[in-house]
Amino acid sequence: MEELMKKSVLIPVPMIDPSGPELLRKEVDVLDGREIGENDAEETLARIHGIYSQPGIPEHFACTNAEQMARIPNLEVIGVSASGFDWIDTQAATERGVAVVYSAGAQYSAVAEHGIGLMLSLAKRIAVSDRALRVAPFPTLQHFTGNEWPGFPEEIDSKTIGVLGFGFVGRELAHKCRTAFRMRVLAFDPYYDPLDAGRQGVELHTRRAQLGEMLGQCDFVALTLPLSDETRHIIGRPELMAMKSSAYLINMSRGGTIDEEALVAALQEGEIAGAGLDVFDPEPARQDHPLFQMENTVVTPHIGGWVREAMPRLVALTADGMLAVLRGERPNRLANPEVWPAFLERRATS
Repeated sequence: MEELMKKSVLIPVPMIDPSGPELLRKEVDVLDGREIGENDAEETLARIHGIYSQPGIPEHFACTNAEQMARIPNLEVIGVSASGFDWIDTQAATERGVAVVYSAGAQYSAVAEHGIGLMLSLAKRIAVSDRALRVAPFPTLQHFTGNEWPGFPEEIDSKTIGVLGFGFVGRELAHKCRTAFRMRVLAFDPYYDPLDAGRQGVELHTRRAQLGEMLGQCDFVALTLPLSDETRHIIGRPELMAMKSSAYLINMSRGGTIDEEALVAALQEGEIAGAGLDVFDPEPARQDHPLFQMENTVVTPHIGGWVREAMPRLVALTADGMLAVLRGERPNRLANPEVWPAFLERRATS
């Protein structure tokens, strides 16, 4: 513990829950970036061993790419309070022997709930009916049959959902859909065990060549996978064309997993029925985004995981991971696992 107490962690902006700094202070010195002026930033960076990162950190404390990491000679760990870490150049971190820890699993139930909310809002015409009722007369059955209202609502019970990405969120979404709505669940994940998925009542596809055939069976398609070179635009024009014209697309992962131009075209041309989107590429999305102007979309500002109950869990996982690295222990949630041998070698020679 004596050796660890010599180490320092910088928190450039307030963590999303005040318990985070207190957890860190049990073992390391914590520097509050709000108390450090821009003129003193370089001196501060020269003596820290860990840094907390999130989008929007001031440039003088940013630590997302190789150039910024090079300013911090003793850096051992970057902590992220999120399940995604796509704003961090993990390859640059690995090349410098820096571990990146994140907090996957803290929000999986909240995100899965949000996905079901988007599904229900689309199928039950909740959002579009809310908007219509505020400016139009209360509808009768004739309004629906005469196409004067946003269309008949639909059930989601016993429908088929395809889940792309079978991690924490994907598995929770599958469980909720099966148990609450008796849905048939298909999933796509090249890295998950099909036998284990089968024991959960899920039909898992592992080959990209199977994706189009799977999509064609689905009434809903939900994206719950991380953004990477492999998953960028995993839903593009060919995949949208493979979907049913009555199907809905739900995105709770990252905006870059969908080719948004192709999605706009598919929605305008009626190739799919609608989309529920909590994420966009880039963020924040511009106010005049075409997806915001459509009646067959439901959009929310990346709030799926931001629930009160998850905030302490998020920072606890981040703090635990950062402290583990600073103790020389492999953390449970390591965004760049390939760094670990180089990290240990660097630590042994420092």
